[in-house]
Amino acid sequence: MPSLGSTGGEAGAGKEPTTMSEGVSDADPIAVQAGHGDADPTAVLAAHWNESERRLYPTATTNPDAYQSAVKLVRAVADALADVSDLGELVQRWEHRTAVLDAAVRATGETVAYGLIEATAGCGFAIRRRELLNERAERERRERITAARDAGETWVVIHEQGDLASGLADPCQCMEMHLPTGLAVVSMVEPDPSTMTPVYVVTVTDTGEPGGRMPGIDAGSFEDLETADPELFEHNRRAMRSQVENWQP
Repeated sequence: MPSLGSTGGEAGAGKEPTTMSEGVSDADPIAVQAGHGDADPTAVLAAHWNESERRLYPTATTNPDAYQSAVKLVRAVADALADVSDLGELVQRWEHRTAVLDAAVRATGETVAYGLIEATAGCGFAIRRRELLNERAERERRERITAARDAGETWVVIHEQGDLASGLADPCQCMEMHLPTGLAVVSMVEPDPSTMTPVYVVTVTDTGEPGGRMPGIDAGSFEDLETADPELFEHNRRAMRSQVENWQP
C-alpha cells in the first residue's frame, strides 16, 4: 500500500497532499504530528523528565495534601519557564533547575517533598517541553496550510505519524485537510476492543479552519469507513476524499 501521504497528480482537486516530511522540520516522536526533520535537543532529557512524572504523581494515592502541593510547585516551575522560547534553550535552563525550583517555592509558599526535588523540577520542565512542542506543531501546521493555499492546492497533510506496516506497534495516523471546506480526512489504525487486532479506520473531522466553508457540510455528513483488511485502507481513504470533494447537500 502506498504511503498515506504520497504525492502525485496535478495541483488542485484530487491531488495527493504533500507529506509532512517535505519542507517541515521536526523529528520528535511526540511532535511528529507537526512533521519530521531536525533532531530534538531535549530527547535524552525528556526520558528523565517523564520518569520524574512517574515518580511524583503516584503520591496522590498515598498523600493527597502532598500531591496538591507538588502540583502547585510543578505548575509554578513551568510558569517560570514561560520565557523559554525553544527546546535548545530549555536544555540550557535545566542546568539551572535548582534556581528555577527555588523561584517556584517562593512564588507558591509550598515546600518540596523530601527526596522529590529533582522530580518536581523535572515535571515542570516536562510540561514546558510539551507546551513548546505544541506551539511548534501549531506554527508548522499554519505554515503548511498557508503554503498549500498559496500554491492553489486542494489538500494538505497537517498531521502524520506512525508506520502503517507496524500495525499497533506504531499505529499509523494521517490527517489530510480539504482546504475548501476545512474538513479533514483522518486515516488511522486502532485496536479492535474485542480482539485487540488492528482496525483500519477512515473518518472525517472538522479542523475549525475559518473561511471557505460550504453551506450545510460538516463532519457528521460522512459515515466512517472501517476494515480489518489493510489492503482496503488506501481504497477507503481515497473514497472518503472523493466524498468530501464531491459532497452535495
